[in-house]
Amino acid sequence: PPMNGTATAQPAECTIDECVGTCATCANDTCSSQSQTCNDPDISMTSTSDWTCTCPPPSTGVAIAKAATCVIDECVADCPTCSKGTCKSEGQTCHDPNVAASSTGDWICTCPPPS
Repeated sequence: PPMNGTATAQPAECTIDECVGTCATCANDTCSSQSQTCNDPDISMTSTSDWTCTCPPPSTGVAIAKAATCVIDECVADCPTCSKGTCKSEGQTCHDPNVAASSTGDWICTCPPPS
């Protein structure tokens, strides 16, 4: 298991980073296989199954002890397929009908109602 800790002439302080190595409660490449970042916020031996997967920018999403569901709202994010304020600069409203990270270039500008 990915446990660490050694000491001379005293008990070792053992730690386990569940993002590294293979064990029953470890991420075991769950995050990296989805191009996500793994983070274990507490590597103490008493803290298990608390690792998180975080989506890569510009998408967002975090999950505890499993792969995250990544979303990207192209009306607010900064990316090559994003609206980058195109609608707002024309006095229009932007709407992204499908925020799945795999669905890009589908944002819609809507004209305002007559005043």
